[in-house]
Amino acid sequence: MPNFIEETQKIEGADTPFNDIRFSLLLIGISLLLALFKTQFVPSQAIGLGNILLYMMALIPMIYLIVKNQIINRYTLFGLPFILIWSIDIFIYNNTLVHVFLPYIIVGSIAVLYLTSMHRVDYFYQAFIPRLLISFSLLSYLKTFTTHLFSYNQNYSIYKRILIAVLITFPFVGLFLALFRNADTNFNSAVTQFMHYFSLLALDHLVMIPVYFLIYLSLFLYSYLNHASRPVKENHTSFDTLIIGIFLGALNVVFITFLIFQIAYLFGGEAYINESGISPAQFAREGFFQLAWVISLVVVIFLVIMRRYQGELSIKVLMTALMLQTLIMGLASLKKMYLYQWLLGVTTLRYYIEWFEYFLILVLVIGILFTLLRKSFHLLLNLIITLGLIAFSIVASLNIDYMIASHTIEKFKYEPSKLDKMMLSDLSIDALPALMQAPISLKINFSEESCHTLMQYHFGKCQRINHYNATHQH
Repeated sequence: MPNFIEETQKIEGADTPFNDIRFSLLLIGISLLLALFKTQFVPSQAIGLGNILLYMMALIPMIYLIVKNQIINRYTLFGLPFILIWSIDIFIYNNTLVHVFLPYIIVGSIAVLYLTSMHRVDYFYQAFIPRLLISFSLLSYLKTFTTHLFSYNQNYSIYKRILIAVLITFPFVGLFLALFRNADTNFNSAVTQFMHYFSLLALDHLVMIPVYFLIYLSLFLYSYLNHASRPVKENHTSFDTLIIGIFLGALNVVFITFLIFQIAYLFGGEAYINESGISPAQFAREGFFQLAWVISLVVVIFLVIMRRYQGELSIKVLMTALMLQTLIMGLASLKKMYLYQWLLGVTTLRYYIEWFEYFLILVLVIGILFTLLRKSFHLLLNLIITLGLIAFSIVASLNIDYMIASHTIEKFKYEPSKLDKMMLSDLSIDALPALMQAPISLKINFSEESCHTLMQYHFGKCQRINHYNATHQH
């Protein structure tokens, strides 16, 4: 790692966006605004409008440079629609995926897009794989930043002009406010309430504003100084065909042996289950989750081997055979899940694993085609990452709690005693429209408090509460 002096010289000699005074001032303003929002306005235990505004403000410097055509990574722009979709999902839905995990995914994705925004890359997937190519020397970055920010201009000093404007403006604003407050009672009350609102700022959080300000500013500075060229180089070092041949050959033997029983299940159905000597529910549950792990491991093995695949015939045949067998196992696994859901109903975990297996099966099909056609590993990875982001966005945009409630209530509408009351009561308020149609009384818990607070306001939650109240009033 370079020492401090070398790092400073490297950074000072770099061509950065900080030459634009407006951008430098924008970074300071956004960093301060983010710190203020994080400490004062964004609720710590609730998701609402404050979180959405925080995400959107964090993207302003990136959007500014995109408009100015100063972002080096041309794929950075393609990542923004996913963040927008996820942010909208947070404002609409209340399920566990959206409210517990998605905020961290959004923050992480924004940070990664910033860290790769100044990288020259060849594929879209590289925009989501950060590489920290310079050491983290905060003092060096601040020195470079302040050197550009406070550079002297022989024609005029923008900072002196801003200071003069503030000194002239502030007294007159105060004078006119005092006169207007005395001239109108309603205006005076509005100004008083406005000032009272700011007096309620959490004083214990004020000390954290400089800390968060430094964190956000450091991320921006590091991102825009982290220049890199990351051209993709095809790996010409192939695996030992003897080692890989033995490995894949052994796996194919094991898979073929097991596949014989799976084919018997696919075509034998109930008769095969009866021969197993266990209940259909136990048979389905024991088979599905294990096969889901098998498919996942095969996909990982395939990606590792494809990294150095040079079109060897033995690897092509054995890898294709392994994936074809895994594909059949995937179909058998899905059939077991359908059986399990038919017997016991659906849950969040069952839906998510089922959908994840759809994605893995799609990857297997794509993998077979890429292996036979000997396409680039990087093109394959690019396609998988793109499809993965699209698939995740679709899943996050589904009202899964409503789907579970409506499916369960419909399934047991003639046998309401079999309804899992505990499971239904644990669903989020997203399931409220379906729960209101249940044939039995269910406990529905929700709080209207957040609907009366601007930064905690959640569109999806408050809309459902209003609809619920309106329905019960009539």
